[in-house]
Amino acid sequence: MKRVCLTGGIAGGKSSAARMLAELGARVVHADEIAKQIMRTEEVRGELTRVLGRSFFTPEGEMKSAELAAYIFHHPDAMRRVNSVVHPRVYEEVERRWQEVEDRPGCFVVETALAVETGYVERFDVVVVVTAPRTERLRRLMEEKRLTADQAVARMAAQLPEEEKVERADHVIENDGTLQDLEERVRTLHERLCSDE
Repeated sequence: MKRVCLTGGIAGGKSSAARMLAELGARVVHADEIAKQIMRTEEVRGELTRVLGRSFFTPEGEMKSAELAAYIFHHPDAMRRVNSVVHPRVYEEVERRWQEVEDRPGCFVVETALAVETGYVERFDVVVVVTAPRTERLRRLMEEKRLTADQAVARMAAQLPEEEKVERADHVIENDGTLQDLEERVRTLHERLCSDE
């Protein structure tokens, strides 16, 4: 099975591309979903409390996710501390899932925002980057995530520029048109990468 990294900037459309690949038969793993599950565990909540303090948790120990996200996107050092706790566990779970299917035909696609930043991108056979115009990404963040312009810009600035991710890409999907345009581009990519499914 081919290991495919699906990445791109925030609000660029990689989640939509991942959904489309799954509908076409690829085995898709979402790193963000794994991270959310991991952050609910008692062990990780305890570690995050130690590195961040108790202000991002309720008295019952539940994480205040929206407040944490707003904070770390404006404080790179805090983001690094959170990532140092969460990312190794995410990648460990991705590897476990990979081992379950590695001898099968087709594609194992990992949708992950920070593969290039963390160096995890080196573990893949193929790197696919989904791009979208900056103005469109800002609009999506403001409308879909209900962020202010400043918040949206801060979240985009917290990641590598798209151009640097594109430099690492084997394939680029430009999400600069309609949803149907994206579907056609994803289908073409799937046929090229996963035709032995």
